[in-house]
Amino acid sequence: MGTDLGLDIDQKATAENVKRFFRNDFEKYILRSGYHRTDLTSPQLDPTGIMGHGGNSAENKMAIIFDAQDKCKAVYHAIDQCFDSTQQPFRTILKSLYIDELKDWQVAAKVQYSDSRYNELKKYALCQFADTIETWKILYCVDIPELKVPKK
Repeated sequence: MGTDLGLDIDQKATAENVKRFFRNDFEKYILRSGYHRTDLTSPQLDPTGIMGHGGNSAENKMAIIFDAQDKCKAVYHAIDQCFDSTQQPFRTILKSLYIDELKDWQVAAKVQYSDSRYNELKKYALCQFADTIETWKILYCVDIPELKVPKK
């Protein structure tokens, strides 16, 4: 049947939302932030996570850049918070796909699972990201779309 992540969501629809998010929204965040994907590795990011970007700045352009940077950091930390074991290599799958920009077949080989099992694991990884991003949206005070789709 599948893995129960303890989330009461429509896994297929949620996974599709997250794929669309990475394809569209995350790309915009990267472009606006001035970051390159290689900047999104733990040593480069503030390990405490939160950095204040003063509210008195009259410079809207800087606020837009800082907001995009915070969104990128929130995404990175949400990925980093996902499970990563041989049975549930969710973090590896997400980082490989959306930070390292590997292809699905390369990631399947990396985690050493058949295509069908890899596709299941990828769906669970996407769903777990949809759950973990909620925490980081709050911690970074950023507006990232709701990705989870409730069960009907």
